[in-house]
Amino acid sequence: MKRVGIADFNRPTKAYWTAIVLGGAVVFAWAIWNCFSFNRDQVTQFLALFVIVCIASSNPLRIPGTKAVVTASDAFIFLSVLTLGVPAAVVLGVVDNFINVSKASKRISSRLSAPAMMALSVMVSGHVFYWTMLGHAGVTHYPLGEIPVGLSQLAAPVVLMAVTQYLLNGLFLTLMYGLRERCSLLKFWREHYLWTSWTFFAAAVATLIFYLAMATFGFIYVFLAVPILAATYATYKVYFERVNQKTREAAEASRLHLATVEALATAIDAKDQTTHLHVRRVQVYAAGMAGVLDLSLADTKALEAGALLHDVGKLAVPDHILNKPEKLTPAEFAKMKTHTSVGADIMERVGFPYPVVPIVRYHHERWDGAGYPEGLTGEDIPLTARIIAVVDTFDSSREDRPHRRGLSLDEAITLLLRRSGRHYDPNVVDLFLKHLPEFEREIRTRGLNQPGVSANDSSDNLEITADALANREPLPYLEQIKDAHREVYALYEIARTFGSSLNVGDTLAIIVDRVRHVVPLDTCAVYLYDDVRGVAHASHIAGRNAEVLRDRQITRGQGVTGFVLANRHPLHQVDPALDFAHQFLPDGGYSAMVSIPLVKDERLIGALSVYSMDLPRYSEDQIRLLETVGNLASDALANALQHAEAESNALTDPLTGIPNARSMYLRFDQEAARARRANRQLQVVMFDLDHFKKVNDEFGHSVGDQMLREVAKMLQTELREYDFLARYGGDEFVAFVPDLSVDQVLELCDRIEALINGFTLEVSGGRQARVGISPGTASYTSDGDTLDELLIAADRAMYRAKTNHREKREVRESAPQDMLTTVN
Repeated sequence: MKRVGIADFNRPTKAYWTAIVLGGAVVFAWAIWNCFSFNRDQVTQFLALFVIVCIASSNPLRIPGTKAVVTASDAFIFLSVLTLGVPAAVVLGVVDNFINVSKASKRISSRLSAPAMMALSVMVSGHVFYWTMLGHAGVTHYPLGEIPVGLSQLAAPVVLMAVTQYLLNGLFLTLMYGLRERCSLLKFWREHYLWTSWTFFAAAVATLIFYLAMATFGFIYVFLAVPILAATYATYKVYFERVNQKTREAAEASRLHLATVEALATAIDAKDQTTHLHVRRVQVYAAGMAGVLDLSLADTKALEAGALLHDVGKLAVPDHILNKPEKLTPAEFAKMKTHTSVGADIMERVGFPYPVVPIVRYHHERWDGAGYPEGLTGEDIPLTARIIAVVDTFDSSREDRPHRRGLSLDEAITLLLRRSGRHYDPNVVDLFLKHLPEFEREIRTRGLNQPGVSANDSSDNLEITADALANREPLPYLEQIKDAHREVYALYEIARTFGSSLNVGDTLAIIVDRVRHVVPLDTCAVYLYDDVRGVAHASHIAGRNAEVLRDRQITRGQGVTGFVLANRHPLHQVDPALDFAHQFLPDGGYSAMVSIPLVKDERLIGALSVYSMDLPRYSEDQIRLLETVGNLASDALANALQHAEAESNALTDPLTGIPNARSMYLRFDQEAARARRANRQLQVVMFDLDHFKKVNDEFGHSVGDQMLREVAKMLQTELREYDFLARYGGDEFVAFVPDLSVDQVLELCDRIEALINGFTLEVSGGRQARVGISPGTASYTSDGDTLDELLIAADRAMYRAKTNHREKREVRESAPQDMLTTVN
C-alpha cells in the first residue's frame, strides 16, 4: 500500500481506488486485445492519432487562475471512436491521461487511477455514441470509418458522447476526492470540475468538423488541419500565458495583502499572553461556517480576514488588563470594550474590498441586545459577526486563562448550548455544532490544536502532516513579541505584588515566586545581609536542594554570592560549584547561575542567586531581566525591612532591648488564650527595683540606664526560653510565667532576689552601685481575668514585699555594728 501511495487513504477510499484501477485495467486489456485486429489502414490511422495525442498531451494549456490544464487530445480521442472504434479510443485516452498525470503528480496511486478512470469513461461514452447512432440515425456500421454521415445524424450522438465523457470523468474524480476528504460531492464538483464542461463541448464541435472533412476529403485532411490547429493552439498559449502572468501578479499582490493581514493578526495574538494560535483556529471555524451557510465570495473572504483581525483593537488595551489574572473591574472592562470600536476604525482605513469592518465592530453584540458597542439585537447583527461571536467564544473558552481553567470539548459545547438564543444566534450555534467534527479534523490536519490537546484525540486518528508541523513551529518574530509583552506584564505583576505586603517573609516568598516566572531555574535563593554580624543568611530558598541550603550563611567574599555581596556587582559567567565549596548537594550540581546584589540607596540588603541544572548559561536578556527584578526586589525588601524595624521599635524597649508595655498587652492575649485552651496555670510577676532613684541621684542617669540593662539580662537568664519578660515602665519589669505553681514561682522570685542583691555594678573611681528588687505575683483567673486586674494584684504583692524589705533593713540599721559604706 505504501509503495503505491494509498497508505493514507481511509477504508472506503482504498476500496473505491482498488475497484477503479482493476476495472480500468480490465478495460485497457480488452482494448489492447481488440486493437490487434486492425488492418493496415486502421493501424496507420491509429499511429497517426497516437502521435498527435502524445504531442497534444505533452503541451497542455494551463487555465488562468486555476491548477487545471486542457489539451486538444479530447477531439482526437472522440475522432478515434468514430473512425477506429471504442478500443482504439480507450488506448489513446489512457495514453493521454497517463502523460498528463505524470506531469502533475509523482504519486503512483494517481498515475494508476487517473488512466483507469479515463479507460472506463471512454469505453462507456464510446458505446453511448454507437447506441445513439443506432437509435437516432439508424447507422449500424461499426466503426464508422470514413462513411459519409450527415451532420444532423452525427451531431446529437457526438454531443451525447461528450456529455457522457464529461459526467463520468467528473463523477469518478469527485467520488475519489469526496471519499478521501469527506467533503460535499456537489460542492467539490461545483468548485473543481463544473467549469471544465466547455472543453468537452469544444472537443465535440472539433470532432464533428474533423470527421465531416475527413469523410469528404479523406483521412489526409487530419494532417492538413494539424498546422492550423497548432497555430490556433500557439495563439491561445501566448494569450493564456499573458493572462497567467497577470493572474500571478494579482495573486501575488493578494498574497502579500493577506500575508500582511495574517502577520498583523498573529502579532496581536502574540500580544495576548493567554492565547495560542487562537485567531488561526477561529479562521478555520469561520471559513467552514461560510461553506455550510453557502455565503457569497465577498462574505467568505470577509470572514477569513475578520477571523484574523477581529481583536485588532486590543492594541489599544493595556497589557495588564488583557492579562489580568483576576476579574476585571468595571473601569477595566469599559476599557476592554473599546477594542471593538478601535478595531473597526483601524479596518476602515485599510479599505478592504469585502465587509470586514462590521465583523470587527459587532462581534461582541448579543442576540438578546445586551452586547456592545451598540446593543444590536437578533438579525440586526450582521451574520458574519454572529458567526465570529460563536466560533470565537467556543475556541477561547477552551484555552486556560489566568482566572480560570480551559473548558473541555464537551464543556465548551454545553456553554454554547446554554447561551444559544441569549448570547448567540441559535441557528448559527446549531449549524456550528453539527459540523464541528469536520472543523476539528481540519484544525488537527493543520496542526493548530489547542495546547495540551493531542493531534490524535479523535476516532479518526488523523496524523499531522509535515506542513502542519512546520506551521506549528513558533516564528522567531512572534516569540520576540511574546517575550517583550511577557516581560512587560511580568514586571508589572512584580511591581504590583511587591507592594502588596510589608512583611519580610511574605516579600521574600513573592520575590522567589515571581523570579521563577521570568527565568528558568531549579533553585532560587534570597540572602539577607546582617550589618552587625557581617554575614548573609539564606532567608528564603525554593526549588532543588532547598533543605540543604535553608540555614546557609555566607560572609562577604565567600563563594560567588559572597563575591557579589562584597563587590555589589552581578556575576554570571562562573562555575556554580564555586558557590558550594565543600558542600554536598543531594539533588545534584548546577550548570549555570546568576547572582544579583540587592542594594537600596547604598545600603547592602543582600543578594538574589538563581541556579539551573539544564541551561549551559543564562542569556544576556535573562540577566537583564533579573537585574530589573533585583532593583524592584531591593525596593520591596528595603520597605519591608524598614517596616519590620519600625514595628520592632514600636514593640521593643529601646533602652533594654526587651519587649515594652505595648508588646506585653499583645502577648498576654496569646498566653491567656493558650492557658484557657490547655487548662494550664499562668503566673504574672511584677518586679520593682529598690534604691534605683538613689543610683540615678548619686551616679547619674547613664549609670542608671546601664543598671536597667544589666538587671534585664539577669532576669532573662533566670527565666525559661518560652517565658516572657517586658519593661513595664521606669524601674518596673513584668514577666509571664506559664505552667508553674505558686510555690514554684515564689522559689523563682527568691533566686532572682538573691541574684540581684548580690550584683555590683563597677563605676569609675572605684565606686560600686547596687540595687535590690521586690517581686509580686498574681495568678490568672484566681487573682483576675484581665491583665490590668493581674497587674493590680501583682503590684500589691510587690509593695508588700518592698515594705518587708524596708522593715528588715531598718531593723538591721538600728542594731549596733560596724557599718560599711555601701550604696544599697
